[in-house]
Amino acid sequence: TTGAKNGMTLADMRGLSYDDEKWDTLLEQLTVSDMDTMIALGGYQTSAASSVGKVMTVDCDGPASINNNFTGTGSIGFPSAVMIANTWNKELAQTWGECMGKISQEMAAEGWYAPGMNTHRTAFGARNYEYFSEDGVLAGNMGAKAVEGARKYGVYSYIKHFALYEGNAKMVSIWSNEQAIREIYLKPFEIAVKEGGAKAVMSSFNYIGTQWAGGTYPLQTTVLRDEWGFRGFVLTDYFGVYGYMDSDMGIRGGTDCMLVAYDTETNHVTDTTSATGVKAMRQASKNIMYTVVNSRAYDPENLKTGLIN
Repeated sequence: TTGAKNGMTLADMRGLSYDDEKWDTLLEQLTVSDMDTMIALGGYQTSAASSVGKVMTVDCDGPASINNNFTGTGSIGFPSAVMIANTWNKELAQTWGECMGKISQEMAAEGWYAPGMNTHRTAFGARNYEYFSEDGVLAGNMGAKAVEGARKYGVYSYIKHFALYEGNAKMVSIWSNEQAIREIYLKPFEIAVKEGGAKAVMSSFNYIGTQWAGGTYPLQTTVLRDEWGFRGFVLTDYFGVYGYMDSDMGIRGGTDCMLVAYDTETNHVTDTTSATGVKAMRQASKNIMYTVVNSRAYDPENLKTGLIN
């Protein structure tokens, strides 16, 4: 069912379980158009959905500062994640997360594109400064505490880049075995989900073997959601027209939202009529909205439902 008139709004779901039966009633109200927009246009925002009264939210880049790429507003910069990990101080990592949450609140942002959770595989990694360590347990503990700190201010942190990311290259195939993947490369993310309570994830550009990470069901669904119990949504890394990132593949693989603020050839869902297509759109929309409704956007003092949203 789509476009039903059940008289609910997303605000009614705040604080309720992810498995609450009221979600089905709310999700029946979503129109295909609203679901498509929410999935397709997730760059530095989550899109509004009038059919369920969902407001637009704002996401900002990190991880060492909060920067709004559209208004040009930015915060002070903090030491890189490497320096934070070098302290071996979980309380300091939490304080850092709290600072980022407070700054996000002051800048009217709900989402923080951080912390970076990938592993330092080589000293020459192009984005090592975003990541904590070569040790998965240390990185996981630092990241989990940062996520926990930001959440105190109602800010959801996008732990990134999930997973096996190598530098800033597109369409690079990463090959490994399951033991190394689980014990080294996924361990920081696992700790951030299980202990930090992360509610947002940013997937990665790379391929894992022969499949784009964002469309890899065993990673984004089997491990992340089914094994670790993650409840929230997965956003792509920047959704340029690279020829392999695809919205239809993403929502079937477990990625829910495309990080782009304008239309491209492949960010919109093309299968909007089949039962499997609409079901995948509905699930992705639920994941996005579950995170948003439990963020600062739906604190009573922040909630705005006028034309600006």
